[in-house]
Parts: sequence; C-alpha cells; structure tokens
Amino acid sequence: MITLKDRVDNFPNGMFEFNSSQDGRFGWFLMTWHPEDDPILEEIQIQIKIDLRNSALGQTSKVEIESWLKDFFSEYHWKMHAVFRKTGLREKGISLFLAVMYDNELYIMEFGRMLCGLVEKDSLRPAGRPWNNFHVKSLDEMQMLGLSESDINVKPKRIVLPENQYLIALPSVFADQLMQMNFDYASINTLLKSMFEESNGCFLLLESKSKLAVVKRSRFKPFQISAFIIIILTLLALLYIQFGNRWFESTSRKLKILLTSKSSLTIEQIPQTLNIQSETIKRQLQKIERFANLPARRIRLTESWQTDLNFLVTANPAFDINNIYIASENNLLAFDKNSKKLEWNKGFTSDIKGISVIRGNLIVFLEDRQMLCLRNGSNVTWTQSFDDKFLGRQTFAPFELNNNDDPRINGSILFVPSEKGIFIHDISTGEQITSILFEKRLQYLSDYDAFNNCFYAVVADGVHCIALDILN
Repeated sequence: MITLKDRVDNFPNGMFEFNSSQDGRFGWFLMTWHPEDDPILEEIQIQIKIDLRNSALGQTSKVEIESWLKDFFSEYHWKMHAVFRKTGLREKGISLFLAVMYDNELYIMEFGRMLCGLVEKDSLRPAGRPWNNFHVKSLDEMQMLGLSESDINVKPKRIVLPENQYLIALPSVFADQLMQMNFDYASINTLLKSMFEESNGCFLLLESKSKLAVVKRSRFKPFQISAFIIIILTLLALLYIQFGNRWFESTSRKLKILLTSKSSLTIEQIPQTLNIQSETIKRQLQKIERFANLPARRIRLTESWQTDLNFLVTANPAFDINNIYIASENNLLAFDKNSKKLEWNKGFTSDIKGISVIRGNLIVFLEDRQMLCLRNGSNVTWTQSFDDKFLGRQTFAPFELNNNDDPRINGSILFVPSEKGIFIHDISTGEQITSILFEKRLQYLSDYDAFNNCFYAVVADGVHCIALDILN
C-alpha cells in the first residue's frame, strides 16, 4: 500500500489535499502550485479541492479511472479557463498534480510545471513527462490547467510503485535543482528540507509499503468451548431453579395426558381444562412479575446533617431547590439548604397549620382560615379565605416511593414513620428493608426531596436531613 511520507505546501502558492478509504487501499493525492502570490489563488485552489471531493472520483473503479480522468479534466479545463479570465493574474492557468491510488498502483495527471519522478536507491528518474529542458518550454507547451483557449492534452499514466520505493511530485523550478545535483538520497533530503523555508516551496513524497498483514482470529480451544457450554448450562439451571418450579415438567405431563387420552373432551369440559392451564401460567407470570418489580435491595437511611432550633416547630417542613421552610406558631422561617443560615422570617396574624411548595409557589395555611401565596421570598402575592378550618395532614401516615419519585428505585417501597424512627418495607413482600431510629421523638416529617434524595425530619427541637442511599 502507498502512504504519504512527507509534503510541503505554502498557501496560496501551493496547496495539498488527500483522501483515502478506511482500509487504505484506495485514495487520491492532489497538489497545486502557482508562481504568483495573490489572494485570488486561495479561492481558486479551494474550489479545485471542493470540486474534486464532490466528484465521482471516490466511486470510480480501477477499470474506469483512465477514462474518467480524461473526461473530467477535459471539461474542468474550460471551467478553470473561465475562472482565470476574470482574474488579474499574469499567468491565467495553474499547475496541478493528481495521483489516484489503488493498492500499489498510481494513475497520475500532470499539468503545468508540476512534475513527478521515482526515487530509487542511487538515482532519480522522471515518472511522467520528461524533465529535461522543461525550464525553456513556453506556457502553451506546459499544458497549464485553464490557460489554453483550446482543448488540452489529457493523458493519465499508470505507475506501479514497488515496495520501499518513493514517488516525488514538485514544481519544475525545484526539479531543475535536483537534476543538477550528483544524486544521492542525502541530497534529496537536503533539498526537501530547504523547501520548508522557501515562500513558494512545494513538494509531495509518497512511499510504497508492504501490505498490512491480516491478523487471523484465534479460534476457541476445546477446553474454552467446554467451559463456555458449562457456564451456559449452569446459568440455565439457576434460572430454572429460580423461576421454573418444575413448571415445564408439570405442563408437559398435562399436555401428554390430554393428547394420549382416549376419551375426547366435551364442550362443557374445554373451558375447565383450559382454565387449569391458564391458572398455572398465570401463577408463573405473577412470580416473574414479582421478581421483576423488586426494588433495589441495598437501601439504607443515613443522617446527612442535623441542626438544633431554639423554637417550637408546629407544622411539617417544606422545601424547594434552595431553601427549607419551617413553621413555628405564627412565624415562617426560610433556611438555606447548604449553609443552614436563616434567609428570612415572616410573621402572620394566626398560627401556621401547614405549608406546601407547589410549582415554585409557597402556600401557607393559617389557623384563622386564611390561605396565602408567597413568591420570590417573603412577598405575599395573593390571599384567600375558606369556610372550613384547616386541620393539616397526618404526620405519621405511611406513604409509597416508586420509580416516578426516584429513578433508582426499581419497584415500590413503603415508608412507615413512627415516633421512634422511620421504617422501609418492600411493598411486594412486606419485608423490612432498612430503618433509622431517633433518640428523641419524631415530631414532623417532610415530603421526599427528589432533588437531594432525602427527607427533613423534625426530631424534638432539631431538624435532621435523612438521606435515602441506594447502593445498587
């Protein structure tokens, strides 16, 4: 396969572009060059690159490539001719080199001053057009792309690049310097390195390498196959023990009895017989469903932090993203979740019986049958009266948490608050999963804070943050 060894292109005098397939067996290398230094050359050369990328070159087979190159550049010459006629450049044409690669074969196109040669062990020989006396040729003889007002000679050349051999493409001004040297490999390296410092230096060096060795996939050894089969059988046995409950044997036996029975079923017997089978299947599906709906098994409640209060709490705490809201008789206090500092304190005309955060609004229920809405801190936005007395909600009512409340929960879990602590049970089985106990009496418990995965419990004269940890 052929790879890019080195290249130099000083924009806008020269431009280099290449494209290759994923396996590296097909690709093309493009280099353009112009002796003048004009910004208009940037647009022209970029347009050449875009047109070549958007062409059908990547879909052209090796059988069709020579014909395709002839047709493409015969038409493209006239497009470039129209472009250069509109410019103020002295030379209204451009030098271009294109090499299309198929494995170790190259199909090359040379226009203008761009020449190519094969770099061998102790010599350099032209690969396309001859290099001798190229510096004395007229512009028409150079066949620059876009220069002539008539058709140009488009003739692709096929080159087979042997392994470990190089192909170089460069403008004729630099090719003349190589021809004047007593050639050795060190001299070409010296010249190529000097082009890095030239303002219009430009060259392309390709190298042919051996094909990549195809790594054969190692086959499984007999003992690996045996171990794999044993693992599969073991897993199937475990699944069978877990979910089977000898269902296959019992079902197959019943089917066998039905098929081998000499007496045919009556119409009245068919529903009963089908019901026996459906009930068996239903029981197995319920068992599978029960296992599928089990919650995460490693759940625990931990105390993240606690803070003491110097006042009496009279309602369940509420919260939003930033604050915790505590009611104390007729006062409502807002504490920052992170710093635990008091943000604001607002008094009301009656004792607070309940507080709730709904869609960013803080709703306060008072004992004197008033309902208020606070927004943006302690600002009251509206007040409403209601006829009946607000009782507040029960503090120790059990409640459920499921996947809608916390995505970490697979099924459902039941929270049972009590004066001594909080207990979590599996709703499917009733099994107690975990619990947390308090040294003092639990007074109030907030709703579940899904943002921080915790509850806020009022224990005696302090607030405790109880985190719900799910470890699997």
